[in-house]
Amino acid sequence: MLDLSKISLQLMEMARTRQQEVQRLKEKERCVLEAVRDFRENPQAYIEKIDSDPRHFFVAFPRGRIDDAFPLPRPIPTHTVMAVDGSQIDVDTHEIVLCYVLNIGRVVLHYGTGDPPLMDSLPYLYYKDEDLYKQGEIEVFLMRGEDLAEKRAAMEAEHLKDLILNHRREGIPTVALVDGTLVSWDKAASAKKDIGGFTAPHFKDVFKVGESLGIPVAGYISGSRTSLVINTLRARDCTQPIMNCINCEYRGDPAAPCHRLEGLRDTTLFAHILRPGERSACFYGGINTLPRREWPLYRIGFFYINVGSEIARVEAPDYVLENEGLLNQLHWAVYDQAQKGMGYPVALQEAHHFAVIKGEEREAFYRLVEGQFVRRGLPCHVTNKELRKRTRIF
Repeated sequence: MLDLSKISLQLMEMARTRQQEVQRLKEKERCVLEAVRDFRENPQAYIEKIDSDPRHFFVAFPRGRIDDAFPLPRPIPTHTVMAVDGSQIDVDTHEIVLCYVLNIGRVVLHYGTGDPPLMDSLPYLYYKDEDLYKQGEIEVFLMRGEDLAEKRAAMEAEHLKDLILNHRREGIPTVALVDGTLVSWDKAASAKKDIGGFTAPHFKDVFKVGESLGIPVAGYISGSRTSLVINTLRARDCTQPIMNCINCEYRGDPAAPCHRLEGLRDTTLFAHILRPGERSACFYGGINTLPRREWPLYRIGFFYINVGSEIARVEAPDYVLENEGLLNQLHWAVYDQAQKGMGYPVALQEAHHFAVIKGEEREAFYRLVEGQFVRRGLPCHVTNKELRKRTRIF
């Protein structure tokens, strides 16, 4: 039980602290616009600083000018939008049996064709040892958290590929969307040139199909908190001969010049650059001057788009971002979907509604498990902790 009366003073202090942070961020916003102008005049200085050492924060460079703004392309009256989203019931060691459920919501919306939509969900139950456990370097671990999220992402990609292959209409422009990032971040990757950290291995098959059929595949991120573009602008504030943030003596000094823009998000910057309907330049993580032949297969980049209610981040592979026709198709469809969904793409909204597993549905699932075990005379005991959560003494 949360005693609100006892936490109210802490809430007041939090509000005061946040008010002070807002004032500091306003000053940083002024500084970041100055940095954009400086980058536009001399981008090479930023590249040289970032290229001086690989041991620093992740950055992203634009294809074009950093403050480019592209207008909304012409409407596409007849088109199709596909979307998938996933949810799960995690492994619970206090329940009757070790198992988990992945539920994939699927949506296909046809506009101007007269075809009915597809809206459903497909649940998958996993209970075998090979599904429950993951081999580590030394020990075997129970699948939980990030491992299940990775498996769910791979399943979302597989279902998106299936939708493209079986539910597209020949000759009809189509866009395929997932909720959230495409990237499987490699946290050990170099921020400078090891751009393998900016790929999406789970989605390679769907990218291959999308590229062959001329269908852009993208991830839509609402409320993005990334600062890759801001980090690029921060590079010029480094006063050291080489940019080695890991071993820098000023890393923890809040008064150091390199902290001048710290704390800002990319969305804050692009709120000053983009008008409703406009998108930014396309950005790629790492040094963008590497020759194309050195890029990994389906390098992931991104752009920001002003959908009216927010600045959203859209991730897509290079076959989309380097093709003006596919890029414009994605740009228009994302904006149009956000308008239909009152600020968030309606296809992704519906995919989420079909995928999400509510608390009462989770409880109903375990009661079904219990019923099946009872019928077969199997033990169906929960731990004392789970039992006490269900029944109160006082």
